[in-house]
Amino acid sequence: MTQSEVFRFAGRVCRSTTWFLGMAIVGGGAILAFAQQLTPAHPASEKLQASALLKHLPDAARVQISQEQAVSLAMLPVSCIENPQQAPKNGSEYLWSYDEAPHIPAGYEKSHAFYGCYDWHSAVNSLWALLVLSQRFPHMPVDSMIREELKNHLGADNIASEVKFFQNAKDFEKPYGYAWLLKLQAQLGQWPDPQGKVLAGNLNPLAKLFRERLVVYFAELPYAMRSGMHQNTAFAMNLVLDATDLQPDAKLRAAVVQAANRLFLQDTHCPTAYEPGGTEFLSPCLTEAKLMGRILGPQQFAAWLDRFLPPADAEEFRPLLHAVDVSGITSEEMLPGKSHLIGLAWQRSEAMLSITAELPPGDRRIPVLRRIAALNAQNGMDALLQANYLGSHWLATFVVMYMETEFRHVPLLRQPS
Repeated sequence: MTQSEVFRFAGRVCRSTTWFLGMAIVGGGAILAFAQQLTPAHPASEKLQASALLKHLPDAARVQISQEQAVSLAMLPVSCIENPQQAPKNGSEYLWSYDEAPHIPAGYEKSHAFYGCYDWHSAVNSLWALLVLSQRFPHMPVDSMIREELKNHLGADNIASEVKFFQNAKDFEKPYGYAWLLKLQAQLGQWPDPQGKVLAGNLNPLAKLFRERLVVYFAELPYAMRSGMHQNTAFAMNLVLDATDLQPDAKLRAAVVQAANRLFLQDTHCPTAYEPGGTEFLSPCLTEAKLMGRILGPQQFAAWLDRFLPPADAEEFRPLLHAVDVSGITSEEMLPGKSHLIGLAWQRSEAMLSITAELPPGDRRIPVLRRIAALNAQNGMDALLQANYLGSHWLATFVVMYMETEFRHVPLLRQPS
């Protein structure tokens, strides 16, 4: 049996028996009920101080990913990476042909790189998640399979076909998918393995095309997209900065910084009371705050955050004190939205940890945000396997994003509050 056949078989098994992963990932524990543990809102003149507020939040241990859990997380993208995407409703010709009847041309595995995992950007970020897990846990029993799969998807011929498609693809996957591709290539460049350099080189023509287009895109963008979905401008900017942090690109970074200052620097009073927005998988307020923390100095960022987010003990901030709870969502029709809300728990946690790393040491918001981040991560872990394939094809990516942020800031995060 070839490696690809093994992955396809694993995909069928994982989609039909996703419950077994929970034994390794979810350490048990019920969904925490925050609302009942919080005191009623206080008048402005009697607001709780941050240190007092901590006493009213549930205790929460930091979620840290073990190698055993990493193996289980890797099985989530494994369950989708070799499964071709369904025919898209918008008629995209990325993978499908429509000459007589919709069909996938023979040999698509050699002429496409990102054909699995429900949609193009999920295929990209699933490969990124597998790569990071392999880098962090090089002795995983599935490491050789991950390496082979990266090699198969990111071959020179596969990427050459991707470049040919995107030369005439207009705005397909811009900016969200573009940003994920740059993050994947930059991560490959950090791999202390000869294969990493080869694969990063294979991706370079496509990454170069995307970098050039994103410079123009950010410069010409008249208004920011502020929803909690794929087109969120601040989220794409954060992904691009992740890439330029690893693989410097002064022109692209300058385009992001200039656009962020133009679009977000004057923002005040972010409407946290309205989050989450339906079944969105991003927190618009926290995503923007994370971005501005990366481009402003600590003192300037702290002052900006004073204007942008309400105090943690304010009534307006209260929705963010509650970890996302999906325990009441049981309908099959709601599984896509449920998977988004599970992802939101991880995204909130990751964003809060990033924000605390950019604030000045001793800022009173740091211990509160860390506690809320831990609560969200716990809820995200408890619910990780509750959305079947609609969750498994992308949720591991958001867990790995959280893992990377926790790992990157571990010296800071383990200091006493």
